[in-house]
Amino acid sequence: MKVISKRVVSDQLKVYDFTVEDSHHYVLENGVVSHNSYVPTKEISGGSGLKFAASTIAMLSKKKEKDGDGDVIGNQIKIKMYKSRLSKENQDATVLLTYSKGLDRYFGLLDLAEKYEIIKKVSTRYELPNGKKVFGKEINTNPELYFTEDILQQLEICAKKEFSYGVSEEVSSDIPEE
Repeated sequence: MKVISKRVVSDQLKVYDFTVEDSHHYVLENGVVSHNSYVPTKEISGGSGLKFAASTIAMLSKKKEKDGDGDVIGNQIKIKMYKSRLSKENQDATVLLTYSKGLDRYFGLLDLAEKYEIIKKVSTRYELPNGKKVFGKEINTNPELYFTEDILQQLEICAKKEFSYGVSEEVSSDIPEE
């Protein structure tokens, strides 16, 4: 066992940072169980008062977006509403920001359309409201062709239902029923 650092928190509490080669968990003396990993929790910087004072807190994380060759072409940015007065808390949404085109306005709409059955998944293809069946890759390649004004209006209503507090009677009556 190799002690990396020692920190004294108080006279009764001492914290040691150590590693043990070829071992990821083990039992120490007096029934103390240790593990060689630390999982940080997402905590807001700026002090604990910020989470009480702010009316809206959004946590952002990102992951690289790559093309077929493995080159990085942008980032998928995940927004999780940690605290909000205007939208549902602990909801998350992901957007695509590419270096060449900027913010992709159609990213994630196919999943939302499938969830609310605006576009239905049939086997490996998607069935559009006009009955045409298309692969998801084709929809994502040419979204302007498949996300018509009518479908976008329906998706707007579904997005309000998905992310807003409560849904008014006029919004819920606009959602098409099968």
